[in-house]
Amino acid sequence: MTLLFVDSNAALRGTRAKALRARFPEATIVDVPGPALAKAWIAGTEALDLLVTEAIFASNETGFELRDLARDRFPETRVLFTTRYDLAGFEAQIADDMVLKDAPYAPEKLVDRVESLLARPVESGGPPPLMVPGTVLGNYQVLERLHLDKESETYRAMQVAVQRPVALMLLRPEFLSQPDVVEKFRLRARVKASLTHPRIAPLYEAGEANGWLFYTRELPRGRSLAELEAAGEMLGERQLAEVLHGVCETMIFAEARDCSPRKMMTRDIYIDTDNQASVVNIFRPVSERKQDTKADVHSFLELLRPLTAEGKARGLLKSLSSSAHDWPGLQLALDDIRGEMRTRSIVRKIESESLPVDERGRKPWWVWPSVVVILIVVATLGAMMNGTVDSRTSDAVARPIEFVSIPAGTFTYQKNEAIRLPEFWISKHEVTIGQYAEFLEALAQSAPAAFDHPLQPKTKKGHEPVNWTTTLEAARSGASAKGESVTLNTPVTQVDWWDAYAFAKWKRQRLPTEQEWEKAARGPNGFRYPWGNQPEAGAANLGDDYVASGKGKGGRVDGFNLWAPISRTTKDVSPFGVCDMAGNVSEWTSGEATDGEWPTHPDLIDVKVPVVRGGHFGLKSDPQLLTDRRFPESANEATLARGFRIASSQPPPPAPTPP
Repeated sequence: MTLLFVDSNAALRGTRAKALRARFPEATIVDVPGPALAKAWIAGTEALDLLVTEAIFASNETGFELRDLARDRFPETRVLFTTRYDLAGFEAQIADDMVLKDAPYAPEKLVDRVESLLARPVESGGPPPLMVPGTVLGNYQVLERLHLDKESETYRAMQVAVQRPVALMLLRPEFLSQPDVVEKFRLRARVKASLTHPRIAPLYEAGEANGWLFYTRELPRGRSLAELEAAGEMLGERQLAEVLHGVCETMIFAEARDCSPRKMMTRDIYIDTDNQASVVNIFRPVSERKQDTKADVHSFLELLRPLTAEGKARGLLKSLSSSAHDWPGLQLALDDIRGEMRTRSIVRKIESESLPVDERGRKPWWVWPSVVVILIVVATLGAMMNGTVDSRTSDAVARPIEFVSIPAGTFTYQKNEAIRLPEFWISKHEVTIGQYAEFLEALAQSAPAAFDHPLQPKTKKGHEPVNWTTTLEAARSGASAKGESVTLNTPVTQVDWWDAYAFAKWKRQRLPTEQEWEKAARGPNGFRYPWGNQPEAGAANLGDDYVASGKGKGGRVDGFNLWAPISRTTKDVSPFGVCDMAGNVSEWTSGEATDGEWPTHPDLIDVKVPVVRGGHFGLKSDPQLLTDRRFPESANEATLARGFRIASSQPPPPAPTPP
């Protein structure tokens, strides 16, 4: 490796160069005091792998000029800018290059940044963009190239019809004649489309236009860690904990669906103004190479090291790095850490606003027992406000599944279609966490595949939802998950269609058809709402009062921001006595049309999917909630707002004994 170090600080340049040589003894490291010597050296050298240069020199010359000169000769040169100045306004010149903002910075910090830079894949330089700004590809207009990878290029583009900014991934033309590369590109698009999670940028569309193969995805909210790094901003302790926790969520979710991430980069992780993290969809099919998740976690933590502020944040990162965590282990550690942070915040608030001091400005000894009492009261009041105090007494045991008989007869289906159905039975409530736990316990004592659907993907192993252990522990203790109290009688969510099918088969029953679901919800007269034809605020647990995480307390209309336990009193009851059809969580149906097959997705040609029915806590009240047919991108999709109920054509038999 050949490294050029340009630093005009005569007093510190030698110390910094010495630190680089100590860390990279095999490298050729040249240090010069200014841009003139640097330009002359670049013109005569035979190789340059890494350029470390000041961004702005006292002579008003810039490191950007050196970067451009270096890449004219060596397109793959990596660049680290150092600066004593605010670089606001220079974002375009910095582009994706790394910045070390400090005055003076320690040699150790310089070494950290160089190590982080060397860990990045080469993206800079290379061939010019395949598409110039303004190029139209199908329904998209190209704005600029964001990234260059081995087989593809990523552009910022505008979806013209709806004026939506997107990221557009384009397969490079030299690979279009290679069937294996084309199939791999298509497969990755399908895998990305199968992942639906609030922290993962969703895939919008995959297709071909004008001979090009591409797919588009969401541009996440906020700024990427690469942008924060370029601006010289560092992550504090709380920000770091939130970023770590958010990434953990996505990794565990993807792992549960047999997807693995490519190597993560700072450009892949975004953080919004509420410190909520999201991740670009970096997931791919599991490769034949065994995934070393502990190594992935370690690599991820090392990626964040240059972005982590000194003090508590750096100490937190060091502590987590010292343990060989996998993703679930890291999440458990972060749950404890974030809980401690919340407690510290409460204590600081109490200290600053409520606690007396003596004449010397000290707090009396009796104050500290008072703090403990106040914290207990705060926790208890919070539990009462969220309904957990009542739940822990009334929902300590999972309720059995109750069934409602829906008599044979004609009803109004969809707009004005008269349909006649024979008698059937449907569960009065959505399947709960406690009921699903019994199912998983039974599977553990039997052949796990005994209840699988014949077409269930071979890559799907088991039926345990993501974060199941944490969710079940919270439900058993009446604690909170995602800021909402959960009990054993809270609807189970994050289950895909295969999970719902397997549970129903275990119960010797099935999922309801769309027609059965709608008759049970609307009654024989085809009501718009389960309770009648007029809307009623708060009657169902819907999204009119939903508040996204971190933006305040929701549930001011119906009492719940997220899911509500089936044990509560509700007006969301159909004429037949079936509960929570308009709201709470939406539900899988069998999805079968008259020919026994799933219907075709209206936006995805030749893709057949089961249909989801009913509203949920995040959807606003609407007179079409009971007739809307919502199509997931695949049967593998699982979300926080979706569960299911079961049905039977015969009086329901008792629960089976596992084989």
